[in-house]
Amino acid sequence: MTDFDAVVIGAGVLGCNAAWHLQERGCRVLVLDEARGPATRTTRAAAGFVCLFSTIHRQEWGQTEWLMQDYGIEFYSRLSQSTGKDFAFHRSGIAYLYLTEQGWTDIQPCIATASAYGTPLEVLTSHRAQTILPQVAFDTTVGIIFDSRSLRLRAADAIPALAAQVEQRGGEIRYDVKVDGFALEGGRVSGVRTTEDVVAGECVVVAAGAWSRPLLAPLVCLPGEPTIVARYTTRPLPGVDEHLPMLMFSDSVHRFFIREERGGLLIGGADLQPLPADRAINATAPPHGIDGLPQDHAYRMREHLRKVEHVLPLLRQADIEQTDAGLPVYTEDRRFVADSIPGVEGLYALAACNEAGVTHGPALGRHLAELIVDGDTRLPRSRYAIDRF
Repeated sequence: MTDFDAVVIGAGVLGCNAAWHLQERGCRVLVLDEARGPATRTTRAAAGFVCLFSTIHRQEWGQTEWLMQDYGIEFYSRLSQSTGKDFAFHRSGIAYLYLTEQGWTDIQPCIATASAYGTPLEVLTSHRAQTILPQVAFDTTVGIIFDSRSLRLRAADAIPALAAQVEQRGGEIRYDVKVDGFALEGGRVSGVRTTEDVVAGECVVVAAGAWSRPLLAPLVCLPGEPTIVARYTTRPLPGVDEHLPMLMFSDSVHRFFIREERGGLLIGGADLQPLPADRAINATAPPHGIDGLPQDHAYRMREHLRKVEHVLPLLRQADIEQTDAGLPVYTEDRRFVADSIPGVEGLYALAACNEAGVTHGPALGRHLAELIVDGDTRLPRSRYAIDRF
């Protein structure tokens, strides 16, 4: 058996960020993943927005999450510089489009107090919009807010770059390893059980996305429900390049989000509640992988998007070239899980990305590393506790 200070289960966005930040605190880290490489499941399908969402979407996240989002921007900026890898990192900013008077009225308090969050929001004039967003028909909107600090990346490339850095710094990552359970001794974890052997570790972090809940089921009921999410990309389109800001139709019932991807567009959005049956999944027994997940969600978004083609005319050409699906896990309060497992010393969970794992992953990884190594955290621990529900 090989001893490690920390064994991390999962080489997606949360697992790799946990491993990296544990290394920062001097831990000898081993990452295990059942797949054949990093970021090959839900992280692969991530939209790659790294944004100061708390400034606008305050019904979901607050000042604490803003600090996490701010750290995410800083972290990925450093990762881009230190690795030199091309993972489509661009400081493109994000434009929030409003199409209704009610939506525009409701967002005014957020605009007025944005400075308190440290986010310089710009309400675009027609002239300024023509400079930043010539693709958008400004007169069809009620208003547009621009946040220049937010950035984007391709998660399917960025997280492998992060995994490579973990290995370069002395960490070990083993793929094609199935974890069956945990080695427990006297009320604490002593390692993980795989189909081949037992790997010893001083602590264990479960960061396996939708597969975390069944793995931990004998010990705790992990909050959060996995849900099928699909998005699509288009062929390259005229007038689309890396300078196009990310777009979010914030007061649309479908909350469409759009960004440039290889000269085309990456597009996603929300279904109305209750969610269609094709997005449901058995949380206690998720599928082995994400290949074969239904893609209906993406095809519905293509049809719903026709409602806003007058705002972004190039959407008339935005037919589906490729779809990707994943299994993000949602909690009722849209907050994450980063906590120790009650009753088992040394066992931790980093889970429930709420379809925002790329943005918040660095801060969540740091938070858990602080909890494990320092015993104290700069973020309020209770906010992401397992037993908060």
